[in-house]
Amino acid sequence: MNNFKALVPYLLMHRTQYTLGTLAVLGANTAVLLPAYFLGRAIDGLRLFSSGNPATPGLTLSQLGWLALGLVLATLVSGTLMVAVRRSIVFASRQTEYEIRRDLFAHLSGLDKNYFDSARTGDLMNRLTGDLSAVREMIGFGSWQLATVVSSFLVSFAWFFSINWRLTLAVLVVFPVIIGILAYLARQVSVRYVPMQEQNSAISAKAQENFSGARVVKGYATEDREIAEYKVMNSELIRRALHLNRVEGPLQAFMSLLMGVAYVLVLIYGGRMILGLVPGSPLTLGEFTQFALTLERLAWPMLSIGLIANMLQRGMGSWGRLQEIFAARPRVHDSGRTDRSVKALQGDIRYENVSLDFAGRKVLNNVTLHIPAGQTLGITGPTGSGKTLLSQLVTRLIDPTTGVVKVDDVDVRQIPLSTLRENIAVVPQEPFLFSDTIASNVAFGLDNAHYQPIETRKSVRDTRPPEDNDVQPDMERVQRAAEIAGLASEIVAFPGGYNTMLGERGVTLSGGQRQRTALARAIAREPRILILDDSMSAVDTETESRILAGLRQVQEGRTVLLIGHRVSTLRHADHIVVLEEGHIAEQGSHDELLAAGGLYAELERRQRLESDLSEGDEAALAGSAPGQVSAPADARPRPGTADLRSEVKK
Repeated sequence: MNNFKALVPYLLMHRTQYTLGTLAVLGANTAVLLPAYFLGRAIDGLRLFSSGNPATPGLTLSQLGWLALGLVLATLVSGTLMVAVRRSIVFASRQTEYEIRRDLFAHLSGLDKNYFDSARTGDLMNRLTGDLSAVREMIGFGSWQLATVVSSFLVSFAWFFSINWRLTLAVLVVFPVIIGILAYLARQVSVRYVPMQEQNSAISAKAQENFSGARVVKGYATEDREIAEYKVMNSELIRRALHLNRVEGPLQAFMSLLMGVAYVLVLIYGGRMILGLVPGSPLTLGEFTQFALTLERLAWPMLSIGLIANMLQRGMGSWGRLQEIFAARPRVHDSGRTDRSVKALQGDIRYENVSLDFAGRKVLNNVTLHIPAGQTLGITGPTGSGKTLLSQLVTRLIDPTTGVVKVDDVDVRQIPLSTLRENIAVVPQEPFLFSDTIASNVAFGLDNAHYQPIETRKSVRDTRPPEDNDVQPDMERVQRAAEIAGLASEIVAFPGGYNTMLGERGVTLSGGQRQRTALARAIAREPRILILDDSMSAVDTETESRILAGLRQVQEGRTVLLIGHRVSTLRHADHIVVLEEGHIAEQGSHDELLAAGGLYAELERRQRLESDLSEGDEAALAGSAPGQVSAPADARPRPGTADLRSEVKK
């Protein structure tokens, strides 16, 4: 019931359409029963006419014509009103579906990293498609048929009682049985439907993961295993679907059986009344015909009771699953502390005694750090030391457990999220590209100001249609960003240049090209704070040098957080911190850290040894004979190569 209360506001947005549709259903079901009345009158009139009794002359030819005309007009009115029903209730259900989908997407867009870390993409897609369709069918076709059943029974039984109340009571005998069976089966449908939808979501998630990870699956030759697992999941879906069908199947059969029982009662009891075997209950042949035809019109409403019960249970089960999305709340959000007067940022960042707990483990421990506006901070350390988490505290993807993170001496929790993130650009470790052109991907963060906020919880009829926001990217900024990211020369070589379409997640590009496209996207935005999270790990050192030279041009006046493992990436930073197990192990300039002889100096020494070893191997390979992998016997090994290898292995 609580779930239904949440649906009521959407229905009230279209109360006029649903009210008019319900009245149209009532009118149509009244009109559709008039032919039975006219036909009954005609039969009785013709029967009296054929008896030849002057006292009961029966029908005249003109009266018969008027009855025939009434029959035709009733049919036309019924058909016209049914068209009106479709244009009101069915249209309203489609509009409601749009409004729920719009609000769901807007709500999902407002959820934070914590929610999407645990949600499965395939499950969300199934809810936004399959479950939403079930809700639309419930409030559209389901409400239409519910109104049809209620109005049909009200109008029909009004006719029944006007014809013969005793015969009507005989028909009513079957209704307690109908109600009892429906109540039981409806509960069973509700219990069995949700597990089936959950399995459907699991299958969707499995398929989505396999399609997204197709390269990994093929690279490890695990197609047979994945197919086998998918087969098991499909078998479980079939089992649950059959478990549900064992309840849904008997509904129609029971309704047909009970309808047949009603016909038998009318035939036996009504026939006895016509023959005069039931004292005090006369019934004419015309009245019997009208009663039987009216009962026949109840056949579909009777049979559809099971369908409606099934549809309502499915719809409410699906609506409950959608409510789970609406009930989710972001942990990071604007609050009463938010200062709406903050409109721009300079980029001065402070960490004051910041600690962060995750899954019962302290991943950042009492970090205190100041990054003046316009300076570049290099961040390095072993894997899992908290480098990325440190940057995510600035963008408020997460909030610290204790301590304060400030930008321009304002707690980031007091800065509006939109203002904070509009002034920051991030190049993550795993760049995400959209199935669009290269130009659109690079310009993704540009020209967002002209997009108006989408109104939610409002009827689509009360909102303006969305404007055409197909704004062409600023190609000058796009090309300049691509040049700085070391990507421009490769884009020009593509068949479509900047208009080349990328595959899903940018799979048509190499790993290095994807990273540089994401880097160009961040540079094009010209943010006050630029965060590069190991964004050059997939490029070679020569390309890295070109990119860093270009970045030095755009770093002026911007605060840069440069996260990486290569000393060559960090050496030009104004200040460098080394994290170890969530705390700052050492900090200083490149030269100061080398002189200190700590973790940073050890990292630099190992990377220098690896570089020397690589150069030695290349020199040895260059001196090999064509087609040979190993050096010739008279070739002298490069001095110190063996020692270098042993050092790197350490």
